Amino acid sequence: MKGFLLGAMLLIGVMPLASAQVYKCKGASGETVYSQNPCAAGAEPMKLRSSRGSAESAGEAANRAAVYRNTGLADAGIEERNCVQGERSRIYGPLESRSQQVGRQVADLNRQLAAPTGTLAAATRDSGIRAQIASLQQSLSAERVAADTQMSNAREQCAATRRERERAVHDTFSNAPATSR
Repeated sequence: MKGFLLGAMLLIGVMPLASAQVYKCKGASGETVYSQNPCAAGAEPMKLRSSRGSAESAGEAANRAAVYRNTGLADAGIEERNCVQGERSRIYGPLESRSQQVGRQVADLNRQLAAPTGTLAAATRDSGIRAQIASLQQSLSAERVAADTQMSNAREQCAATRRERERAVHDTFSNAPATSR
């Protein structure tokens, strides 16, 4: 850790030198040497290409804005998908549990119907069991219709949230006002 800090401090100390002038010289053996001090009287500093300026061009700004805009729009779509999946779990999860429970109850009632009987009392009992099965199935069907209605409303709400987010993204990254779709 101390070595890292020492290296960082040295780097910070050398940074001002990066903007100093550089001279290209010939060494004693004829090799090229770069120095921040003039090699000989009348030596001219090298013309260095400056690194990219801090100001970005209009094209770069437009590209950056397009990337941010596209990312924002993609995020809005992902949020909608996640919203729909969450609502599906919230709405259909309990219905699936209830459906399994009703399935077990119907199976038990069907086993009772399968038991051999031949009396009038048994026929009345069988009629009651069939009415219970029909009632359970009708109740489950009504719960499915209600869940489908809830899911339809939830999908619309998720889509409306996505459209609001897309509008905000368009407003943020466009000069023209967002149009409604």
